[in-house]
Amino acid sequence: MIFAFLDTAFRGSSYSASNPPIQILANLVGMFAYEIIQFFPEKNRLRYFSSSFQNITILGFFLGSFGGAYLNLYYILPAYDKILHAFGTAEGVYIGYEYICATQLKLKKTCPHQIVNLGALGFGFILSSAWELFEFTYDQFFGGDAQHWNYAEALKAAGGDPDKIFQLIPMNDISRFALMDTMGDIVLNFVGAFILYIFLCVYPYRHRGKNDINAKIEAMNKEEPNKILV
Repeated sequence: MIFAFLDTAFRGSSYSASNPPIQILANLVGMFAYEIIQFFPEKNRLRYFSSSFQNITILGFFLGSFGGAYLNLYYILPAYDKILHAFGTAEGVYIGYEYICATQLKLKKTCPHQIVNLGALGFGFILSSAWELFEFTYDQFFGGDAQHWNYAEALKAAGGDPDKIFQLIPMNDISRFALMDTMGDIVLNFVGAFILYIFLCVYPYRHRGKNDINAKIEAMNKEEPNKILV
């Protein structure tokens, strides 16, 4: 990531014509989110995230920034963008699960994992919808092409090969290209979110065994009155 940032900032990438260094730098900083969180006040709920949070978020930042923007895999591998949308929304559900668990620990409130999972699912959809709104705003007001509304530019970035512009839904009309891109993203967002949701229903890793936060919260609540008496 450091090499990709320096390469794009000082001489331009030999891989892609569209990879702003500020994007790579922001994602590089994001890879250290867990360490940055440790500087927050001790009572901040983000401090209650598990350390495994770092492993998942690092992968998302790396695949999107280094693989997608720097190496231009969005066009070298036709399905890369859509697969990344699925993974990104699954990651959003995971972050939602961690956030709700952190909130439980901060407030010392138990909650059935089935309800936590549903909240995490909604959180993932909120993040994926926010990203689509960002793409629209960026294109509409700042001259971007995140939604691939400009078919000619997308084709150029793909090296002139229309087969490298992955389409989940067959497109018979070029004027519908941007719509197909956005709807394809939404479909894969849906798939990724539900895959992770089902995984959490089968294996709610922070609500079972020695990591059961509900059991930890119950134990803390039992100890609290004793501390007050002392």
